Amino acid sequence: MAYQVLARKWRPQRFEDVVGQGGVTRTLQNAITGGRVAQAFVFAGPRGVGKTTSARILARALNCLAAAGPTPEPCGACEACVEIAEGRDMDVLEIDAATHTQVDKVREVIISGLSMPPVRDRYRVFIIDEVHQLSSHSFNALLKSIEEPPPHVVFMMATTELQKIPETIISRSQVHEFRTISERAIAGQLRKIAGAEGLQVDDGALALIARAADGSMRDGLTAFDQVLAFAGTTITADDVSSVLGLVGRDLLLDIMTAVADEAGPAAFELAGRAIESGYDLRLLCRELSRLVRDLMLVSVDPKRLDDAEVVPAGERERVRGLLKRWSHEDLLRAFDLIARAEADLRAAAEPRYHLEMALLKWIHLRKLVPLADLIEQLRAQGGLAAGHGRGGPAGPGPAGPGATRRVAAPPVARPPMSGPSAVVEKPGAGSVPPRGESRPAVPAARAAVAPPTVTPAPLAAAPVEDDEGSAIEADGGTGAKEALLAEIRRVKVGFYRMTVAQAERIEVQGDRVVFSFSAAHKFLKDQLDQAKPWLEPLAAKVTGRRMQVLGVLAEGRAEPAGPVPADDGPGSGQAPRSSSPQADLKAEALADPEMKTLLELIPLEIRDVEKM
Repeated sequence: MAYQVLARKWRPQRFEDVVGQGGVTRTLQNAITGGRVAQAFVFAGPRGVGKTTSARILARALNCLAAAGPTPEPCGACEACVEIAEGRDMDVLEIDAATHTQVDKVREVIISGLSMPPVRDRYRVFIIDEVHQLSSHSFNALLKSIEEPPPHVVFMMATTELQKIPETIISRSQVHEFRTISERAIAGQLRKIAGAEGLQVDDGALALIARAADGSMRDGLTAFDQVLAFAGTTITADDVSSVLGLVGRDLLLDIMTAVADEAGPAAFELAGRAIESGYDLRLLCRELSRLVRDLMLVSVDPKRLDDAEVVPAGERERVRGLLKRWSHEDLLRAFDLIARAEADLRAAAEPRYHLEMALLKWIHLRKLVPLADLIEQLRAQGGLAAGHGRGGPAGPGPAGPGATRRVAAPPVARPPMSGPSAVVEKPGAGSVPPRGESRPAVPAARAAVAPPTVTPAPLAAAPVEDDEGSAIEADGGTGAKEALLAEIRRVKVGFYRMTVAQAERIEVQGDRVVFSFSAAHKFLKDQLDQAKPWLEPLAAKVTGRRMQVLGVLAEGRAEPAGPVPADDGPGSGQAPRSSSPQADLKAEALADPEMKTLLELIPLEIRDVEKM
């Protein structure tokens, strides 16, 4: 008797024998039991998962002669069951759609025989394999027959590409989708067959064959047959690797260990071993990606370490040791690197060089330190302030005694303003030319913004300038006043710069804090009045007593004759001037919303405004 390959010898004969498709087989059995057998079925799914086999079993269940009617458990011994299994039943016609693509053959083989009753069986069954290969005219010819077939006809169509079947056919059929079979299920079926055939097969060898099957039971049996022809009745993992060209897990684990050790020479040696073994380097990269994925899976869910489908029993100790040396970030970067290397190998003239360089890049990636860890190291070494690293504000750092670390504000891009234009100069960028100096004409006003200056405090009766340039008159409430200004600057620095710092005089008079503004700055007084609900509680908190905040407009003063000196702003020591076009221009610049935003972002102050 001729040898029969394992895929045919061990083809399922009952619904219970179909591996990994419990949902489909149970549905078909219940339909038969309940008398709800449809007139057309579409079995869709990957290759080798049981589509045509399930169609044959369904045909046997409908026509089994041992039962009084359709049965979910065909006997497998009657003439109908035997002939259907062997493909020679006259009433069960299997058609290859690739052969019968043309519409004329469909009419001749299928449509012309629909009216003929079954010769012996209960149903006339048409099994159309790879039905998606039929032409559009053939589908149109079948359409009416599938929708309203004779009561004794059942259509069963199998396909690997469901999307190529017209919706008109799908809507008239019951669609059952078959899934890929898990490696565990394939390995279990192979173990069962090996036991029945009297073979000695290692668990590692079965795992490799199941992995090579890629979800197809038929592919797994075909590969098993091929290994049997090479190794005989005793099969090891090395035999499977040699015959099927699969990459052994030991080599993959050795590569990951060498990368973790940052051993460049070992990486070159392992790449050479893969070349000498004749492995497809793209397959090697694919298997490395799989191993990295398995490590990530076990790292995220440690319980999966005992899952033989993820980590075989013989590899658990090595995998457990590798998990301690690879962080999640390392594994994510490794997966991306290996995926890119596999893509590069497709068009590489020298694949070995690409593989070796990829391994060296992988080793280099191991030297990268996570940003969070780097920040913590800098803090521990005293090189970074505690406020850094989490998006906090810059502050003094422990770089040295009395030293302060500042972060330069980034440049701010802004659109042109409709009013006076402002040229912002960062500290140290330059100085403003004297007021009397001639400048080239420009089409709009220009406001030069310069950094504040710090000057020593003069006599007690003279005005004092704080670090932000606010004029504070020296009087009996200087201490409380400075504390209040400091607190305002801490709570709302933007309000301090745009409103408080522009006051001409600030006085603490008993239970009152008086802010004096020039007549041209009435809008600043209005802003102060709107801030009273939070300013007065803040003043009470600083002084320890109830305080009233007042904003007043200072009386106008005559401007001196002759050239007008540059207005250095509040705290400059100059006498306040009355409202003037230049002051109005400055007020207009301060009132511009975009200028306000700029002053909030960068610690600058408007020093001079000039209409050109």
